[in-house]
Amino acid sequence: MPSPSPSIRTILPLAIVTGVSMAALDLYLPAVPALQSGLGISVPMAQATVAVYLAGLAAAQLLWGELLNRLGPRRCMEVGLALLAITSLGCALAPNIETLLVLRLLQGVAAGAATIVSPSVVRATLADVDVVRGIAAISMVEAIVPAAAPVLGALLLRVTDWRGTFWVLMGLSLLVLPWVVKIAPRRLPGLDMAHHASYLDIARNPRFLRLALSHALCIGALLTFLASSPQLLQHTLGLGSESFAMQQVVGVGAFMLFATQSGRLAAKLGHARLVWLGNAVQLAACSLALVAALVWGALPYAALLAYWFCFCGALAIRGPATFGDALAVPPAQMGRATAMLVLALLAAGAVGTQVVAPFMGRADSTVPLFCSVLLMLLASAALVCRYPVAPPAAVAAG
Repeated sequence: MPSPSPSIRTILPLAIVTGVSMAALDLYLPAVPALQSGLGISVPMAQATVAVYLAGLAAAQLLWGELLNRLGPRRCMEVGLALLAITSLGCALAPNIETLLVLRLLQGVAAGAATIVSPSVVRATLADVDVVRGIAAISMVEAIVPAAAPVLGALLLRVTDWRGTFWVLMGLSLLVLPWVVKIAPRRLPGLDMAHHASYLDIARNPRFLRLALSHALCIGALLTFLASSPQLLQHTLGLGSESFAMQQVVGVGAFMLFATQSGRLAAKLGHARLVWLGNAVQLAACSLALVAALVWGALPYAALLAYWFCFCGALAIRGPATFGDALAVPPAQMGRATAMLVLALLAAGAVGTQVVAPFMGRADSTVPLFCSVLLMLLASAALVCRYPVAPPAAVAAG
């Protein structure tokens, strides 16, 4: 029986460790009410265990971006997963909320290792033809975990309390640790520490800047719509929480369906045409949704699901190519470039969500929401209307 190809041996463990790191948030979410009653704390204090994790995750992007060159991918994974296991153990044994908050902050820092190392290793070690497939595989995990992990977390609470969630996280971290460090390289191939690799040097690269901002605006449009959907469904369409669950199923299903084809389409159409195709589908879907909302006042639920299917499917087509091409930089810059890219998309989502927030409690929130999303998509498309070509020296050999 033939052994797995190098690309599969690289992609699968990195995708799994990304999923485990994300589970530190999504598997835990159903346990927040149980934590509140278990420790006898207020709702805002219980929610703070989510907020500090996200703060640690965001801040850790810059930290791991610096450490990738200094420690290497393998050591970063070892440290990140070990810290994730230790903090999970600490959370499971935490005697009070103050201790838990500190540990959750460190847990977010630990989880940030995967978001930097995984795409950097894929970009640096795989041949160009496999990069889109690798980024797509990791993206599929990033789509599945937020949908599936809360369901698993809720089932877990039937047999244990909120502390049991952290015991499971510790076990998962230790389980994947030997597998991942075996395939992660000690150093990125072609790494030249003499190469100019400061954040300012990367920001001066117009090709990286255009691709990174285009991808960040696209993801920002997704996060803005996703974060606003519960309010939209409740206050505008008068629907319950099950409607949001169905929307998530549709979106994740569409993303997985088209992500499995993104590598093949990239080889057939080329990255530029693939990104333009994804842009066109998203712009068309959002424009039609906006027109329908202007005509009817509120978008019917079926039309909303159709829009979300098109948006997520188009993201699966264009996203991996844009992400991978943005990281076609010298290996010395990859860690910091990934950190800048992830921070940019988190910032775009946060700003977009806050811009539409004042409208989301009203019955006529559909039009402002789709206007905001459409503006972000138009800006994203404008940045790559003339697709920037990578200089040959910038792409690491696969």
